Amino acid sequence: MTIDRTHLLGGAPRIPEICQGPGVPGMVSVLIPSYNRAYILGKALDSVLAQTYRPIEVIVVDDGSTDGTRELVARYGDAVRYIHQPNAGLAAARNTGLRAARGEFIALQDSDDQWTPWKLGAQVALMRRIPQLALVWTDMKAVDEDGRIISESHLSTMYDVYRKVQTERFLSHDCRLHELHPDAPPELAQAVVRHGDIFSAMFMGNLVHPPVALMRREHLARVGGLDETFAWTCEDYEFFWRVSREGWGALIEAPGMLYRVEAADQLTKPHLHLYIARGNLEALKRRLREDGPRFQLPAAMMREQLADAHAWLAEEELLSPNGRRWPAIRSFARSLWAKPRQKRIALLFLASLVLPPSAVGAVRRLKQRRELERHLRSEATA
Repeated sequence: MTIDRTHLLGGAPRIPEICQGPGVPGMVSVLIPSYNRAYILGKALDSVLAQTYRPIEVIVVDDGSTDGTRELVARYGDAVRYIHQPNAGLAAARNTGLRAARGEFIALQDSDDQWTPWKLGAQVALMRRIPQLALVWTDMKAVDEDGRIISESHLSTMYDVYRKVQTERFLSHDCRLHELHPDAPPELAQAVVRHGDIFSAMFMGNLVHPPVALMRREHLARVGGLDETFAWTCEDYEFFWRVSREGWGALIEAPGMLYRVEAADQLTKPHLHLYIARGNLEALKRRLREDGPRFQLPAAMMREQLADAHAWLAEEELLSPNGRRWPAIRSFARSLWAKPRQKRIALLFLASLVLPPSAVGAVRRLKQRRELERHLRSEATA
């Protein structure tokens, strides 16, 4: 999507009211924002319409596309609702869909991913069997632009929070999918389902990928929509964290989606890393201000997460096109204040005081390249 950086994390939160009223019982509203994705949007729509669960409504929010998105959606007739708006970003587009949704349940889908046919049916079954649930999400397969499978279980690879926390501690109840969903496909009957209170765990990072999530309308009415001041950066993390405050989460450990990776038109590209780092830190600070006493994590763990967030922002400031030295120095100092014994960060802090930002950035990029090569070698020998 087109990036207007003047709106990134600017001003007071803008969280609209959404999902007012009870909604249509049993209906799942599927919301798909899209910007110039007509070439691939049809595959996402086909996968949603192929769901074994009914009733559903499908809403495409066209965020100012200049391609053939309107014409593509028109081919689906009454099966898909089409809403056009001027280009305003992902958070605003999803909020437009949330305001229009009529279902008891809400699902988010992206314009370039594909669901497996069983996804919604299994998620709704869990929602009905476990009334404490506010969120149900699944794992996902990673595929390249040609549809070749890269990873059978990509969620824990994409989100490093799964390496920071023991999910069994927070998702402390587990069973097999067939116990909660007798109509599950035979090949999924033994899939593990874990559920519990994830609010504290979300301090360590986002557990939920938007296109594999299902939520209850009643909870969204209480927390509101996505904060549009986050624009294109961490808006989903901050949103799901608020939703998790209202009820439990459940993870189905089976891939409910094919996730397209390494595409040229995706948002998670290096030129956005600075804004993602800023959004991540802002989400942490906001939840601490508003919900600090609720967290059930060791104080040292929380300090380390804050230190890492400041350090990440500092490094991205140095790597930004203009090499923002003084903002980086301030963030390095805050990281060291939260966690003093960080040899690497201390060295980067000292280097940023005396070396040009480009030199510090070059050292970091070299380190990242070596870490990637080491990771690839370990993957090849696994």
